[in-house]
Amino acid sequence: MNISKTFLLSTIAVLSAFLTLEPAKSQEKIEVISLIQSTTGLSGKKIAYPRLKQAELRLLKVNIPVGLKTPLHVHPAPILVYVQQGELKHSRGETINYFSAGESFTESNNGSPHFVESVGNKPAVLFVGVSSAVGIPTTINK
Repeated sequence: MNISKTFLLSTIAVLSAFLTLEPAKSQEKIEVISLIQSTTGLSGKKIAYPRLKQAELRLLKVNIPVGLKTPLHVHPAPILVYVQQGELKHSRGETINYFSAGESFTESNNGSPHFVESVGNKPAVLFVGVSSAVGIPTTINK
């Protein structure tokens, strides 16, 4: 009889622990935070989508070691860039912008040549979303 009582009390204790967790979960909510929304690229040029080909979305993770920079390039399709880690220097002619972890920016497919450089203490880690079309490259080096 003692074993039955112990088993019953243990079962009730375990079940009550699960029951108390459930209300806490039901109070949690999904949160959506807009990081960026724009109709223009960083240069101020309007974004336009490629036409006459099958649309294609891309999500790229780009790792840039400290001190390295990309070649001078343009984008034939609009892109969104999110800096997950590090610091980024974006240079377009005389215009220089800096972006840190947690910041975002856009690039228009009508923008002029530019390059980015990892200038922080850690490698820059970027997530790049591209709204393009099949067969169109993400970048064209100049």
